[in-house]
This record gives sequence, structure tokens and C-alpha cells, in this order.
Amino acid sequence: MINWAADHWRSIRNGLKSDRPMDVGKAITKAFLAIVIALALLPQFTSDGGWQLRGWALITSPPNEIGDTFAGVAGVLAFLWIIVTVWLQSQELAAQREELRLTRGEIKDQRQATQDMAFAVAEQSFDNFVFELIATHNSILNSMDIKSNNKDRSLYEGRDCFRYFYREFSKPTTADAMYPTMAQDKTIERYEQMYDKHHSDLGHYFRFVYNMLRAVSESDAVKEKHKKLIRALFSDDELLVIFYNSLANNGRNFVQYAEDFQLFDNLPQERLVRPEHKEHIPAKCFGETI
Repeated sequence: MINWAADHWRSIRNGLKSDRPMDVGKAITKAFLAIVIALALLPQFTSDGGWQLRGWALITSPPNEIGDTFAGVAGVLAFLWIIVTVWLQSQELAAQREELRLTRGEIKDQRQATQDMAFAVAEQSFDNFVFELIATHNSILNSMDIKSNNKDRSLYEGRDCFRYFYREFSKPTTADAMYPTMAQDKTIERYEQMYDKHHSDLGHYFRFVYNMLRAVSESDAVKEKHKKLIRALFSDDELLVIFYNSLANNGRNFVQYAEDFQLFDNLPQERLVRPEHKEHIPAKCFGETI
């Protein structure tokens, strides 16, 4: 009996410590039944000076007293179960709310992780796109060559062609020496003559460079590092030819992207045909702020 009581009390104690609401409810019910049994086993004194167990006294009582006793016990038990039920429901709702909160947190974390992954993939994809553009630019540049008059050998190849292009239109002529002012400046006229002469190479080159700058500039993924990579592509002679192409009639649309990329930041300005030519290009193209 003592062992049974000890085991029963241990079960109740473990149930009350449990995190599961149902275990707590069972423990409370067991505790109530244990109290009822304990009360039934308590002795009480009789009117003739003896004593008897309360449970036995209940059994031997008149039927109406037995009914009243069980009705009271049932009422208490029902009230207790109402309390336990409400408490269990509140605990379950609290657990559901906590689980819902954790689930929302996990969904939010997953959504953020998905967005970060998508952004990383998009950024990597755009980086690869920029590197492909750079590779194509170098390929077009390396395919250029200037042949000798009899076409038997190449005088200039790759980037060296732009040194030749620039020298061809920037070298003053005898007529230029007679008209030293900007009003009679013939630089752009000489540039356009040079462009027409080498249109097969320069036309392809400038179409690609223009569309490369436009594609990078108009992308939502563009960053300053991409613009720096693009700026680093061009040699001094390339920049000089691009600069005068921007002043020519067929290169006006190029200026907006030269401004966006600050393309002439590294332009060797001391090599301009005239220093005044810089005034015809927005200051931001040179990395200058107003």
C-alpha cells in the first residue's frame, strides 16, 4: 500500500512537471482522486464512542445521504474538469501561437535566404555578363590591323591601331597653321575623314562599345566596380579617339554613357589637339564635380 501510494505520488509529481498539458491534466485528476481516497480512509468517531472509516460510514449511510455525497463529489469533479479543460485549451492555444510564431520566423528566414540566394545568383550572372563583354571587346580590338599600301604586311595591330588613328587626324597640317583659332579649327573635320577611311574597323568597334556601355548602364545590377572595370579597358590612345568621336556628329549619343561611366577620367588631356576641346564635353565625363 505504501509502495502504491509512493508510486502514485511520483506519477502525479512527474505529470505536474511535464510540458504536455494533457499530462498535467491527468496528474490533477489523479491528485483529486487520491484526496478522495485518502478522505475515505480517514477514521471518524461514532456516537457510541467507537470509530470507523469514513468510506465505510458512507457506504452504510442511508441512500439519500450517499446520493448527496456522490452528487457533491461529482459536482466538484465536474467543476475541476471545467477548470482543467479551460486551462488545457489555453495551454494548447498558447503552444499553437508559439508554433505559429516560430513557423512565421522560419518562413521569413527562408524567404530572406531565397532572396539572398537569388540576388547572389543575379549578381554572379551579371558579373559573368560583364566579363563576356570585356572578352568580346578585347577580341574586336585584337582583330584590328592596318596593312601596308601593297597589303603584304600589317603595319599596326590591336591597340596600336589607335595610336595610328589618333596621329592621323591630330597631326596639324600646313593649312591648320594658317588658321590657329578655334573658329577655323579643322580637328573634327580631319577626324571624320579618318573615320571614313577606316570605317570597317572603327564602325564595328564603336557600335560594340556604345552598346556595351548602354547594356551595363541600364542594368539594375550595375555597381561602381563594373564601371571601374569598363574604364580600365581603354588605353590612352583609345580614349583620345573615343573623345573626338564624341565630338563628331555620329558620336553625340556616346556622351551620355561617357558621362555615366566618367569615361575620360584617365584621359591624357595634355595630348588633346587643343585644350579648348575639353570644354565641349560635360565635366562629369572627366570625373569632375561641379
